[in-house]
Amino acid sequence: MFEKLDLKKTINDETFEKPIDELKDRLSVLQRTLRDLNIPVIIVLEGWNASGITMSIQEIIQSLDPRGFNLHAIDNPTDQEKTRPFMWRFWLKIPSNGRITIFARSWYSRALAEKLSIAGWKKTMRNEITSINNFERNLSDNGTIIIKNFLHISKEDQKMRLLVRERNPLTAWLVTPKIWNFHHHYDTYLPIIEEFIENTDTSYAPWHVIGATDREYTILKIYSVLVKTLEKKISESQAGHTHKNKNRSIVKPPKKQVMRRASSESTHTKEKCQDILNNLQIEMLELHYLLFKRKIPFVIAYEGWDAAGKGGNIMRVARYMNPLGYDVIPVAAPNQNEKQYHYLRRFIKHFPTAGHIAIYDRSWYGRVLVERVEGFCSENEWQRAYLEINEMEQDYVESSGGGMLKFWLEIDKNEQLKRFKQRENDPLKKYKITEEDWRNREKWDQYDEAVDEMLARTNTTYAPWVVIESDDKWYARVKALKTVITNIEKLL
Repeated sequence: MFEKLDLKKTINDETFEKPIDELKDRLSVLQRTLRDLNIPVIIVLEGWNASGITMSIQEIIQSLDPRGFNLHAIDNPTDQEKTRPFMWRFWLKIPSNGRITIFARSWYSRALAEKLSIAGWKKTMRNEITSINNFERNLSDNGTIIIKNFLHISKEDQKMRLLVRERNPLTAWLVTPKIWNFHHHYDTYLPIIEEFIENTDTSYAPWHVIGATDREYTILKIYSVLVKTLEKKISESQAGHTHKNKNRSIVKPPKKQVMRRASSESTHTKEKCQDILNNLQIEMLELHYLLFKRKIPFVIAYEGWDAAGKGGNIMRVARYMNPLGYDVIPVAAPNQNEKQYHYLRRFIKHFPTAGHIAIYDRSWYGRVLVERVEGFCSENEWQRAYLEINEMEQDYVESSGGGMLKFWLEIDKNEQLKRFKQRENDPLKKYKITEEDWRNREKWDQYDEAVDEMLARTNTTYAPWVVIESDDKWYARVKALKTVITNIEKLL
């Protein structure tokens, strides 16, 4: 890709001025159109040190309404970001519908900078390439336009620019020993960067490698890429042929049937279960401290029928745990702000820091349950979600070094009715039963089918489903806590 690039291309002022003015005006119009169509856009500017990334961004934003874009200059991760999975900080920076986000360097620079220095970096880089491609594909499928530019200059040109900066008192601080070290290894890094770009050059997020020797040529080329890409995507959107809506083949994970039953084979009295729980909760406290000491994060996701006992179950798991080391995330329908982003973002946002536990009371599986059955998303969207969720969970486990456990609380339809009526007649529990619960119950068969497929397509070795027989609440609480303890012990 780099070998074919002519780095000697230049243009004169006359050739530059007329087309650039037209392109700037056109980009301003396109920004307003994107806002009206609720289409989010990501613009990535990558390149060698001193290749003109800052200059290029200064030129781009002159044509944009500052109320409609965000700029993120990506540098070393903060202390908080270091305790999260690699892609976590970038998920939080994606644009909402109708907005443009510009990245002055991005996940690409950080992957190279943070991963090349560790042992086994080749395998790590392959994993990062997979994570990045999945990330960009998910955003693209959800309607985001992704435009990636890499500014390329020769080693000789870079050296000259660095020396000029170093001799200027106002810019000398920009040239650090680390940057000079990278320059001295230019020939070593060139094939690595080229391979990285080639493996992330996809149909949904292609790269535009731009020769950046001549300033005016670079600016004109970037503007041309932006305008041409946006015009094409907007035209497709207005014609109803966006990538999001194309009838391209949907890859769904194979089914691995998971057995469900509501009643357990063994039973215990309430008193016996309480004694068992007390001992397990003490053990859980000790394991929680070990997770914190070793900086290992852990995620527990609870799903189940209404009135299956998720709340009581979570209370028993967390009873003796240090409250500073865990969070319970109650999940309801997305609010208006959350609807402006990719559906996974609001869940990834709460992934635990190293050594902490996150307990989700309902989770991202709403996409293939409630949203599927109630029609809150399209069939294309919920069918895509199985693979998207599996990839997200795998990326979390592999990049964080943590664990993930998913519970499905199963109860019989008659048992649910019994609990609904108990809640209606109990002043202390009446708040738990709503009209929505009754409406959902009327669609039991549809939800039953959705649950079967959800479990079968998303039961993986790195994030397994465990069905909890929940007709007996006390048995369910014991089994859940035992399962959490067993999984944490394996992780430790």
